Amino acid sequence: MEATFISNSSSPNTTFHVLSDNSTVTSLIQSIDANCSHYLSSSSSSSPVPFDVSSANAPQPQQAIQYYRASSVVLTLDGYNNSATFSSNANVTDSPLPSNMDMNLSVCLNQTIARAVPLVNGALPSLFVAPPLAVPAVVISFLLLPF
Repeated sequence: MEATFISNSSSPNTTFHVLSDNSTVTSLIQSIDANCSHYLSSSSSSSPVPFDVSSANAPQPQQAIQYYRASSVVLTLDGYNNSATFSSNANVTDSPLPSNMDMNLSVCLNQTIARAVPLVNGALPSLFVAPPLAVPAVVISFLLLPF
């Protein structure tokens, strides 16, 4: 699914897209509206739309400016072309972001998305201590020894 966020600044007019699953994009639209509405045009998304790869306006991989939550969410910028995206040279650096983009909206989107879609840590809480597995084996072995 996809949502489009357009800057309300006439100069520069900046358009971002967020791509992810339906529930994530739906939730992000609400969070972004709550936190960034003063930077958004009324033409920005109010609900997710299906991502149409065949659309001439579909965000492209080289337009990605930030990935979140193990790359399950991506923020793209219209007009950005990161030439490193398809390079086979591991030493190629990312292309710089355009200097004429709406930085206020960009920062607001980045901070809002980062807070709204954290990477869930699957580690056990620090207070949980797993019992050692070797102890029962030693006790059972001891009990089975002939006297």
